[in-house]
Amino acid sequence: MHRWYGEYDEDWEDGGHVRVEVSDARGERLPEARDAGSQEDGGRGLLLVAALTEAWGTVPRPGAPGKTAWAVVATAPVRQ
Repeated sequence: MHRWYGEYDEDWEDGGHVRVEVSDARGERLPEARDAGSQEDGGRGLLLVAALTEAWGTVPRPGAPGKTAWAVVATAPVRQ
């Protein structure tokens, strides 16, 4: 199952964006953004990812158990 939010566009590989990936061997469930209650200690990570990235998603790891979560982040020009 592939899940993404926003569209991954190959044109983002122009130097103005960075794709970040994190993999793990646990594949029993894919991460989902949720509305954490005000008294909960966790559950806000993907809300932060969604707010700070152009797009993000998860894909199964090819040839291995688990999944890979990815995000595309816009980069700022380097000031000189």
